[in-house]
Amino acid sequence: VDVVYVMTPDEMHAAHTIMAAEQGKQVILDKPMGLTLDECDAIIEATERNGTRVLVGHSQSLDLPNLKMAEIANSGRLGKVVMMHTMFYSDWIYRPRAKEELMQDRGGSIVRRQGPIQVDISRMIGGGRVRSVRARTNIVDPDRPIDGSFMAFLDFEEGHTATITYDGYGHFNSAELTFGYTLQGQQMDPALHVNTRRRTAAFADAEAEEAYKDSTRYGGSLERSIEHPVSPDRRHAFFGLTLVSCERGDMRQTPTGLIIHGDDGNEEVDLPAGPGYNRRYCSIEVDEMCRAVRTDTPVRIHDAHWGKATQEVVLGIIQSSDERREVFMQHQVPYTGQGVE
Repeated sequence: VDVVYVMTPDEMHAAHTIMAAEQGKQVILDKPMGLTLDECDAIIEATERNGTRVLVGHSQSLDLPNLKMAEIANSGRLGKVVMMHTMFYSDWIYRPRAKEELMQDRGGSIVRRQGPIQVDISRMIGGGRVRSVRARTNIVDPDRPIDGSFMAFLDFEEGHTATITYDGYGHFNSAELTFGYTLQGQQMDPALHVNTRRRTAAFADAEAEEAYKDSTRYGGSLERSIEHPVSPDRRHAFFGLTLVSCERGDMRQTPTGLIIHGDDGNEEVDLPAGPGYNRRYCSIEVDEMCRAVRTDTPVRIHDAHWGKATQEVVLGIIQSSDERREVFMQHQVPYTGQGVE
């Protein structure tokens, strides 16, 4: 075994990654990197001492359209980035959850579970170095006592800004703004959010909900049956809507890539990927780790220091909301990603 993919509950990420590093294994680590910055530091220390690599897999931030937007934004092709907005409206809070997912101190909440994806997208496009955060988180349903929505304002060192919005309470579906395509690149089911709420409300107790959740995990009895049919012409997936404004144009995702609204009109940027079209989640992370191991070079995307910087922003969102003030960052690193190959 050369590489271990750590996808255990968030509170175990640091211990399991350090354990793998002590055995000389490379690690692809699911988000978030650690529950605290101290845990992130412990991971960095263990991997550097043992000469191993960590790639913090934040899934949807590595979707091809997001990588391409980051490449264009950082190349200066459209001039400097001015501002960006990324937003996602889903039914996350009412999907079946394990007990720890509904406990703030064990890593539950929209901010900790989903925030790293949007922070990664924003940092990738914005060059990586967030100066400060101002945010507000919300607990709307006392029966699901975790942050279920948030809004954040990121101020970058270079002077551009980003707003991040996530609402997981299952009312509006942001697929209505993304050509009808959803998180998995599927056609939107208009009844999805209502059905999700009804299913969760029907569970007899927390144990029944967790049992159902377990059945949908990898290897579970319902792993395949809960999937929705994929569009026959296969489209890129959407983690909500991301709109980037630069000095000489704006850009956003489309089902087949990107569209750039420039000074002289619109430009379609097609992003077919052959047999890998619609590839997501583990594939790009695995490919990059394999490349790094085979060439004996560092990973080019989302290494341990990047993962810590993203988690610093996530924790800053929580702190800013709790204290109702701007929170300044101290551990940010620049984006040096690979773009689209």
